[in-house]
Amino acid sequence: MTAWNKERALVAADPRLPGLGLLLDESRLLAALRKLPLFTSARALRTRYLRYKHATSCVLALEIDTGDEQPLCWVARALTVERFAVSWQHPKRQALVATNDPQAPMAIQEQAIILEHPCQDRGLRHLRFLWDAQSRLRLLQRWLPTQAERETIHCRFLRYKPGRRCVAGLYCGEVPLAIVRCASAKDYGTILQGCATGAALGHIDILGLEGRYRMAATRWLPGESLDQLLTHARMPVWVEDAGKALAEIHDAPFTLPLRRSQQDDMCQVRREQESLATIDPQAQARFSRCLLQLEAYLDRFSTPSVVLHGDFSADQVVIAQDGRLRIIDWDRSTCGHPLNDLGSFIARLEMDVIEEQLTRERADIARRALLKGYTSARSLALDGLLWYTVRALLSLATEPFRKRSRRWPQIVDALLTRAEQLCDDALRNYASTDWQHRMIQLTSPDVMEAPLKQALGLAPQARLREACVLRQKPGRRALIAWRFATGTESNRKIVGKYRAKGLDHKAFACQQALWRDGFHAQARFSVPEPLAVLDAQHIWLQRHVDGVTLAELLLKKPPPGVLADTGSAAGLALAALQHSTALRQAVGNRHWAFSDELQVLSEGFEHVASRYPNWRSRLSSLFAACARLSSPLAMARQSVLHRDFYPEQVLVSPSDARHLTLLDFDLCSYGAAALDAGNYLAHVSELALRQYADIGAFGVHEKAFLRAYLNASPQVTSAEVQAYRALSLARHIFLSTRFTARTHTTQALLIYCEKLMESFS
Repeated sequence: MTAWNKERALVAADPRLPGLGLLLDESRLLAALRKLPLFTSARALRTRYLRYKHATSCVLALEIDTGDEQPLCWVARALTVERFAVSWQHPKRQALVATNDPQAPMAIQEQAIILEHPCQDRGLRHLRFLWDAQSRLRLLQRWLPTQAERETIHCRFLRYKPGRRCVAGLYCGEVPLAIVRCASAKDYGTILQGCATGAALGHIDILGLEGRYRMAATRWLPGESLDQLLTHARMPVWVEDAGKALAEIHDAPFTLPLRRSQQDDMCQVRREQESLATIDPQAQARFSRCLLQLEAYLDRFSTPSVVLHGDFSADQVVIAQDGRLRIIDWDRSTCGHPLNDLGSFIARLEMDVIEEQLTRERADIARRALLKGYTSARSLALDGLLWYTVRALLSLATEPFRKRSRRWPQIVDALLTRAEQLCDDALRNYASTDWQHRMIQLTSPDVMEAPLKQALGLAPQARLREACVLRQKPGRRALIAWRFATGTESNRKIVGKYRAKGLDHKAFACQQALWRDGFHAQARFSVPEPLAVLDAQHIWLQRHVDGVTLAELLLKKPPPGVLADTGSAAGLALAALQHSTALRQAVGNRHWAFSDELQVLSEGFEHVASRYPNWRSRLSSLFAACARLSSPLAMARQSVLHRDFYPEQVLVSPSDARHLTLLDFDLCSYGAAALDAGNYLAHVSELALRQYADIGAFGVHEKAFLRAYLNASPQVTSAEVQAYRALSLARHIFLSTRFTARTHTTQALLIYCEKLMESFS
């Protein structure tokens, strides 16, 4: 849904603010302003800040371009009719109107909107001193005594939150001299603490503190903001230095009276949740799920509080021409958990990726450089970093709306998708603590040498020299390799398949049946030799086989001849496997039906719909189309199935690309023969789409595979294989949401599958 549609719904849901629609429509607002005497020459406007409370008010800080050198800064407030009547008739406002004061408020009465100059900001009463020449001169004489008399010194707003705080720059011509902060009574204490902290740590220079005006002035720091240098070749060096500088801040030899608890962290996220529920109700459920996970895990990562910057990001780091680094904007400095600052920096990198200002690759380089710099200077457990990144990212959920981005609904959607991915990653990491301990045990020579030697019948002098985890799904299963040195073999390599819930006897039996049925090392199509089982360790063993996976080979862009040869070989290998009577006996009564496929697809689509609510109707239609495939597949030939056959499960011999070793028989079942072939083709197509944005990039390989498979499986039809390919590709829509490296394919897969299903109707 577009921003226009979302905001139209927002306006319709809030009839108590008659001016809300006008404030959210830039072109209409500009036209309305031009009807007011002060703004008749207005050319354009820009919203610098927006604050909205349902049925209460909407406040905009505006920059209005009238053709003068500097834009005009005004505040627009949309109020309820009742509140507007009282506020507009306030004696002080009417006194300014009556005297034709140049900064007198104005009104768009039919819309219940009041326009005010920042000098009339009741929360920041002393802002007027920055506009009034005499008052400004008195301040400058204290802050910049050698330059105060210059008539060219003027003030520019840099950031302004009406009623709360303002950051302004003092300039001599175009040369910046100082930064002035002005805050409400509630916020000025944090400004004071921040300035004192930044100065004490050597990052900023205080020019003056004016408590009676709630102002603080600091010297302008010349240099370039790090966020403008994230694509520069030297970026990793600068970000690493920023990490070291942050570590020094966290090691400050003092504490601060203002402290930030985990409850404070969560309160900020809950406020963001309330705001998002108002402006984008459809996103509320997704935000809430992330929040529930965050609340469950954030407090599990305790560490002593440190001095925090409080809003650390690349745009708070200034790189001087000599390469020295200073950190600015200490307004939110407190004491708290150090992961707050690291998470804040990384969340801003994530936002840059979402807003397409930075590539994922550059963001990952910056994240690694930050952590490298930080951990080189300070020891800190980073196991909770993902959760703190989620917290910081969720706190930015309404920022695209407040910044008036034209794509704010899409940005919010992408932000929530990334937050969900980070939650998933964090959950896997947290669950893997016990798992990591188990992996350490299974790769320890002290633990594993004796049981392996006994199971394999190795000589007493054999020694376990190396062990490593090749692949793993934490909490579930792992593939582990061990290398022995024996009297006869200096490098005997063994691979073990570990399953957390217990030894997989069925998979071992299936592989053993294939080995004995002619799929041995000398055959064109083979399986790794099954060797032994270790019941106590939940492991069964097989001999190591050299080679690269077919997926790796495809990504090396081999010539068409190799693509065709490997495709034909894979098709023939699958047909041979499905014809194995020994494997059929080993599978027993384990069946996999079309209804099972649909159940998996239904659960996957429900997950996708929860992340992309706007797609729910499209996913429902696609699922219905997939279900209709059951009729043409009702008479499909049944055979033994690999059930997870795709290029990662096929090893290519280094000496002959047509000699293949088939892997992983954990899911072997009995069902429609075409399922395996369709699944293989779908995986190849998805790989092509993911890597090259071209779903037909491996077409030569796919055609050769299908031709060879059908020739060797005369009772299977091409139509059946294509139907199962379509079903498997539909499942990839869900799979793409589970892995960061695949999310760019989700929408493309949905569109492709929708068109593909039309060909079956």
